[in-house]
Amino acid sequence: MSRYSFPAGKGIAFFLLATLIWFFSGEACYALHNPPCCPDECSVRALYLKKPPFSGSEVRDFQQALQYLGFYRGELDGVYGLQTYNAVKKFQRSNKLPVNGSINVATLRVLKKYFELPLATKTRTKGPKGEVRLEVHIKTRTLIVYDDDKVFKTYRVAVGRNKTPTPVGEWRIVRKAKNWGTGFGTRWLGLSVPWGLFGIHGTNKPWSIGSKASHGCIRMFNRDVEELYEWVKPGTRVTVIGQVFPVRYEDRLVIRRGYKGSDVYQVQQKLRELGYLKSAPDGIYGPATIAAVKKFQKDHDFPVTGEIDIDIYPAIGL
Repeated sequence: MSRYSFPAGKGIAFFLLATLIWFFSGEACYALHNPPCCPDECSVRALYLKKPPFSGSEVRDFQQALQYLGFYRGELDGVYGLQTYNAVKKFQRSNKLPVNGSINVATLRVLKKYFELPLATKTRTKGPKGEVRLEVHIKTRTLIVYDDDKVFKTYRVAVGRNKTPTPVGEWRIVRKAKNWGTGFGTRWLGLSVPWGLFGIHGTNKPWSIGSKASHGCIRMFNRDVEELYEWVKPGTRVTVIGQVFPVRYEDRLVIRRGYKGSDVYQVQQKLRELGYLKSAPDGIYGPATIAAVKKFQKDHDFPVTGEIDIDIYPAIGL
């Protein structure tokens, strides 16, 4: 018998148990659907009162949802402590669920119903007749659909958190997919962001709509993204509008090798405009960008570091 063999019957039972554990964990979502940008979208684990307590963005999302519904009055600290536990019990009691203070499948199912939009009509809104383009406004958390140059419809969305911002810039839709993974709702619209996989998608956390909640993707109510899905195609323009850099130079990052994001992308655009960068911007601070910065620094009598610092930002027009 090999070290991996099991007695007859028990081996099958063990395999089935392991498969179920794997499937209902986030690992199944990753393996089956290759999720693009938001790892916390994949699955929602059971949460309950324990020591040490559960903590993180997932807990904070639930606190936010319960606060919105009037069940939670504490701080949005992302810690599943006594206040959160009691808020969950109040929610369960109010909705005639088993009162155990645990966020489980039954509780989550009822919670979602409060946030999903009702079906207003059996027929969908007729789509735009002209050229469709999209604008996403980070500050207001809205997505605007344009029919030629006229506003056709506006949706509320969730955008990236401050530490995982939604990429600002001019993009295109490059891929459409249905039911890509449980955490991404019912539709996926991939964007042409060169330094990572980002997109517009549905969500299994509808209470997050209208907030900064994602790892960079743009979340919509499932019903909304299903409607939008029918109006766009690969090549549709998507403009994401937001502030990339802090106003004060003192608050800006020193950009160096290995950095990636909208800030790097805008630096590359400026270097390209100034004639120092020949390759297309890709949002990744690699060898070509470093060489371009060094040449700019040398030409303008700056210390040749290859980094973007408080002196280089204004010098290149940022």
